[in-house]
Amino acid sequence: GGNDTTRNSITGGVLALNQNPAEYDKLRRDPTLIPNMVSEIIRWQTPILGMRRRATQDTELFGKQVRKHDKVMMWYVSGNRDDEVIADPMSFKVDRENARHHLSFGFGIHRC
Repeated sequence: GGNDTTRNSITGGVLALNQNPAEYDKLRRDPTLIPNMVSEIIRWQTPILGMRRRATQDTELFGKQVRKHDKVMMWYVSGNRDDEVIADPMSFKVDRENARHHLSFGFGIHRC
């Protein structure tokens, strides 16, 4: 289970640090930011792309009709870029406040 997610996070994190040299400098000056950076990497490079389910009954979701047996797709990256919840979501910040509150594995804080 953790093979793809770990690989995606590591490569995405290396890329993000290279694309954001000021953040990398911040991290080198203050290594205590590493735990927070890990959560920011998981938010930034969402290791799980999405999850599909089938509706078990007719329902309405955000004004859209979903019929029983319809396929419903959830894209985790969309939740991790929601500017109503995450301030400046399109920026990679190793010292982001509440970085652990990402949706990369669904809801709630994830621990491996």
